[in-house]
Amino acid sequence: MTQAEIEGLRLDIGAVDDEILRLVARRMEMAREVGRTKRKCGADIRDQIQEERVFGAAAERAAELGLAEDTALRIVRVLIEGAVEVQEGTADDPLSGSAALVVGSGRMGAWTSRFLSNRGANVSVFDTKGALDGYANVEALDGAASEADLTVVASPLGTASEDLERVFSARPSGIVFDVCSVKSHIKQLLVDAAGEGLKVTSVHPMFGPSSPTPKGENVLVCSCGSHEADRVAKELFGSAGANVSEVPLERHDQLIATVLGLPHLVSMLFGKATISSESPCERLRGLQGPSFRRLSGLARDTALESRRVYHDIQRLNPSTRATLDLMSTALEELRSAALSDDPAEFRSMMDEQKRYFGGGRQ
Repeated sequence: MTQAEIEGLRLDIGAVDDEILRLVARRMEMAREVGRTKRKCGADIRDQIQEERVFGAAAERAAELGLAEDTALRIVRVLIEGAVEVQEGTADDPLSGSAALVVGSGRMGAWTSRFLSNRGANVSVFDTKGALDGYANVEALDGAASEADLTVVASPLGTASEDLERVFSARPSGIVFDVCSVKSHIKQLLVDAAGEGLKVTSVHPMFGPSSPTPKGENVLVCSCGSHEADRVAKELFGSAGANVSEVPLERHDQLIATVLGLPHLVSMLFGKATISSESPCERLRGLQGPSFRRLSGLARDTALESRRVYHDIQRLNPSTRATLDLMSTALEELRSAALSDDPAEFRSMMDEQKRYFGGGRQ
């Protein structure tokens, strides 16, 4: 083996190390959020039964992967001690003593309730479909909205406009923002409310309820005209480690059609085309390479999400049609390049993507 080969393998190991450290950092952040929840609920930081479960699962997984059990258990022991350390650390409670109202008890409503209550807020939840376990249930939305220091509308896209209207009709003195993935159908409501002096802004967390915290995630804030509401929203998510960006409200849906709607459509297109091949999934997995593994994982994850939410993200976004037109044009260009005997067009497409997305591999 030449020195160049050794260095090449070391680079590969370095990339794996980087991924391991990224995952460890994510695990620590998840543990920190668990610690916040434990403090809120009055639970002990250390849970010996849970720790034994983690050790047992690690031993089983090590056997499946061909990894020495002792190595796996030593790694897990370090992870557990690190988790205990971050959970025992002092947590900031920026919302301590404030009254927060969350409208919607679905998955994003539940995430919002936990996020706010773990930072000191007294959270109440309104949803005509039922209460959210662990939180005070609100029966009269108008009264609760008028008294809350912070109201977050986390209801489904299709009902968000109705819920916002009810909140605004209560003339709330506190901050109000939505977390909708599409803004066109509520934009005028938001702008009008801010114009009437209400403290309104619009937020789009670019992650789903499976993310433990906003740390390292992107959060978009779309100003509706209330600088105070904008500031509060930015500070709330920024203090939690999010990458907060300002996006003009009128541009939001066009941008989201590309960074959210397009990936959803592409993953569903891959899934549909693969299913149409009539080859059993398990057969294909037995033959797969890295590209199929990544794309099939994305298609699977997309399919596991809420069908209602994902359809509304497409249906309610006025830019979806233009996105589909771009996909159709790109597919025709790709068909031409892929079937041509002359490789120049295909190579040109790959070079164009390399320049756009970056990357040094030749």
